[in-house]
Amino acid sequence: MTAGEIATALAEAETAFQQPPTNPEVDLAYVTDESLLQLRKACRLLDAAEFLLERNGHFTIIIEASFVAIERSLQYYVTDRGYSVPGQRHTEVYDRGVQAGLFSQEAADRLEALWTEHRSKSYYRTGIAGEYRAQAMFQLATAIHSEVVAVTRTQDCICD
Repeated sequence: MTAGEIATALAEAETAFQQPPTNPEVDLAYVTDESLLQLRKACRLLDAAEFLLERNGHFTIIIEASFVAIERSLQYYVTDRGYSVPGQRHTEVYDRGVQAGLFSQEAADRLEALWTEHRSKSYYRTGIAGEYRAQAMFQLATAIHSEVVAVTRTQDCICD
């Protein structure tokens, strides 16, 4: 790819985000409630991670999607409970989960340590993603998402 091709592709990407989406993603396109959007993004991330896990590959993406699905699920939960959505630091959502009564400070500390110690390693390849790790993260993300859905009694989850 030449510099000219990169410049063209960059311009097209910039233009794409300036226009309304064509063929918008089902179940996300017309959601105006920010917390519901986060819940449904978590559903989509879990669906994609499960799809990839069933095909035995792309473990780095599965781990990353699982961490992000946890974050989105927790953002939904804390917003539903009347707390503000955390700031720029990804791990703030775990502290909000404690404040909103979803889990203990010990659980939050362990989740934050898991994120800090292993998410970056898997993502940036200083640690190697593998099937067992991907399965474990997917199971954790699914468990947290299911708990959030159960506790909030939402009917808006789009997971199967």
